[in-house]
Amino acid sequence: MIKIGLCGLGTVGRSFVEHIDESYNLIKKKIGTDFEIAAIADRSIKNKKHKTGIQISEDPMSLIDIEDLDIVVELIGNVDLSYNILKQSIINKKQVITANKALIAKHGKELFELATKHNTFIGFEASVAGAIPIIQTISSSFSNEKVISIVGIINGTSNFILHKMSNSNCDLQSALKEAQKLGFAEADSSFDINGMDAAHKISILAALAFGIKPPLDQTNVEGIESITNMDISYAKELGYIIKHVGITEISDEVVHASVHPVLVSSTNIFSQVPDEMNAIIVKGERFGQTMLYGHGAGGNATASAVVSDLVSAINHINHSTSSYAQMIETVGQKSYKIESLDNTNSQYYLRISADDVPGVMAEITNKLAEKKISIEAVTQHEPTDANSPIPIVIITNNVKDLLMQDVIKNIEKMKNTKDKVYAIRILSSDG
Repeated sequence: MIKIGLCGLGTVGRSFVEHIDESYNLIKKKIGTDFEIAAIADRSIKNKKHKTGIQISEDPMSLIDIEDLDIVVELIGNVDLSYNILKQSIINKKQVITANKALIAKHGKELFELATKHNTFIGFEASVAGAIPIIQTISSSFSNEKVISIVGIINGTSNFILHKMSNSNCDLQSALKEAQKLGFAEADSSFDINGMDAAHKISILAALAFGIKPPLDQTNVEGIESITNMDISYAKELGYIIKHVGITEISDEVVHASVHPVLVSSTNIFSQVPDEMNAIIVKGERFGQTMLYGHGAGGNATASAVVSDLVSAINHINHSTSSYAQMIETVGQKSYKIESLDNTNSQYYLRISADDVPGVMAEITNKLAEKKISIEAVTQHEPTDANSPIPIVIITNNVKDLLMQDVIKNIEKMKNTKDKVYAIRILSSDG
């Protein structure tokens, strides 16, 4: 009998328990072993419903000392506490599973080394892209392939918000409230909105794909908080949809990692990813592009990934091997240069607010021409009222990021431009 200890009985924890109850016979048939949730630790356990006949505790750390527990599933979310739980559990020879992307992005290399040293399984499929098996895919299906890039919509909350804003003409806060009501967003969704959730995920994928330490501190992070209905409307007029993506790629032993809004063509497959769904395109040196698609937010999607790791953990106990073990051994072994976006090239969408005076458009375009930046499209819109500046939207051709930032500063210094220039990169057709 495999005994499981669960830390955290929140939204994901409850979904995990329900999933085990509903799918027990199916899972047992696949692994050929009896298993049960033998202990649950949650600081509010006395106020929550749970099965009788199992050991309960208000102290999540208490699970690490229960000798007959084989697997500890951590679904708390607190980085420091989760780190201590996983670290001590591994030292005590327990298999561990977590959905905590911030933990893996910050302490993944250390925990992977510890798991290798003690020959224990560490599962973290649920830390990236919900129900999409991206970790398992990289560890097994792509094990004989050199990954060149990973591009994806990897935050279900931000995708839900942008999709809602685009299709219902509501503002960001209204869309966020609906996401929270439907269980696709936490009460505090600041990490979803400001891009940090996606940054944790893309840094994990970069580490696994390229064998480097998770480059969280060197990841360019931009959220969706500045996107307005105005931008969504103007983008549509030009044939684009606004999405939030994570991107990591390697070229000439230089790695880039970033998360930021992008304009994607209405013909690009990412433009068709709705609501809380996620989609990830992995590009390999030989096999080209492969896309994975699935639910990226919500308790059920995350719990599904946790159960997937549970099966792998039990197989590890029974057979002392897993594709995860081989993958995590490579993390941190490479020391490629991690470079900012300064030297990368992309097209840009620029929204500029200017006084409605003669010559202002020519002056703006001259600022771009001075730096040899060509323009693909330009539109001028009506002001929202008689006293408001006019919105000018420009689509540039490919330009180096550092140069674009320099030109933006020059435009903002003009006498007849108002506010900040809002810039969004345009995702190339090949990702």
